Amino acid sequence: MAMAKDSLKGKKLLILGGGSDIVTVTKCAQRLGCIVYITDYYDTKRSPAKLVADEYASISITDYEAVVEYIKENEIDGVLTGFTDSYLQHYMKICEMAELPYYGSAQAFGIATDKMLFKEACEKAGVGVIPGTHARDFAAVENFALENGYPIMLKPTDNSGSRGVIKCESEDKLRECFEYALSYSESGNVIVERFMDCDSVGVVYQLTKDEAKLVALCDRDVYHADVNGSAIVEGTRYPSKYLERYINEVDQNMRKCLKENGFSEGMVSPMAFVDSKGFYMCEMCYRPSGGHHFTLIDDQNDVNGLELLIEFAVTGKTESYNPEKETPYFKEVCGMVHIIGKAGAEIASVSGVSDIEKAEGVIDVCQKLREGQVIGKDGTTAQVLLSVWLKAENWEKYDAKIDEIKSLLKVYDKDGNLLLN
Repeated sequence: MAMAKDSLKGKKLLILGGGSDIVTVTKCAQRLGCIVYITDYYDTKRSPAKLVADEYASISITDYEAVVEYIKENEIDGVLTGFTDSYLQHYMKICEMAELPYYGSAQAFGIATDKMLFKEACEKAGVGVIPGTHARDFAAVENFALENGYPIMLKPTDNSGSRGVIKCESEDKLRECFEYALSYSESGNVIVERFMDCDSVGVVYQLTKDEAKLVALCDRDVYHADVNGSAIVEGTRYPSKYLERYINEVDQNMRKCLKENGFSEGMVSPMAFVDSKGFYMCEMCYRPSGGHHFTLIDDQNDVNGLELLIEFAVTGKTESYNPEKETPYFKEVCGMVHIIGKAGAEIASVSGVSDIEKAEGVIDVCQKLREGQVIGKDGTTAQVLLSVWLKAENWEKYDAKIDEIKSLLKVYDKDGNLLLN
């Protein structure tokens, strides 16, 4: 995306959190001429973006007064966070206290971080949702299962990355599944839903203060955990085969939903299931997503939503945005693949990442886990070893590139066992 770097040169950006995805944000801001600061209370092993930042601190993002003092001491121009829903409320509070601009609103962040509130907002705007209910106690779960049959899905209302999501196949496992989902909810709230055995799509809207513009729709390749049936995206494919249907059946009402609920500036990424009868919204994120949709949108449309977020953070405006360049009808087939590891294993060595970065058709690479780290729980995003964004002439060549990428990555434990799932 062609942005006038001089307009951001020397601007100081503080990023809340320094996880692996934040490396991408940091490098993007630095390319734009910003000086990047990062803070959280983790060491550089868990917060690797600190190693590429210009400056970093070890202040917890929940220590608002200390963060605001750090902002004032360093004359920070703007604050940003990304990839973690639980950081959004902290981000808003810090910006308010420091009198710095932030995208969105309290209402929008509430909806984005609570699956039930999101579904209610969708229904009010005429957007379909997965059949389900807010299970305030076990009796509500029992009643839903009795009326709808098995399998069903139980989810904490306020978590992300598939944490706490579990598929229940039978009545004898129902209480165990309910308590598992409940254990992942800070607010003590669970949703119970019909199990959706159909395709799913990822949706991306670019927001301004006045409008929500559909800029991408992708098909999602899903990995299901063996133990609890929870699922994570193993890959995305653009453009979606359901694009025309989505535009005709959902887009207008979804834009209405966003506009009526305080979604302003930034990127928003709803997720929906789809079958022959319609689309069923599931959840959303109002932040840069782990799927890095912005990487492929930039490659295809020359508009980078991450750059726009950075511009807004340090100036309070997005004057460089040209919506006329944006279209979900990508000119090439492209997508993202998560390479998933064996849950619970400790990584002793990683090689092949640099070879993948040089491979033809590869647009970007993000290494999620490194030597000494333990691969996360099965069916959660903590299980992802490496994310790769790529493009090809057609889907046959695209799939061949994925096979090549997987053959290049070597991740072993101390006993020499290959840890690719």
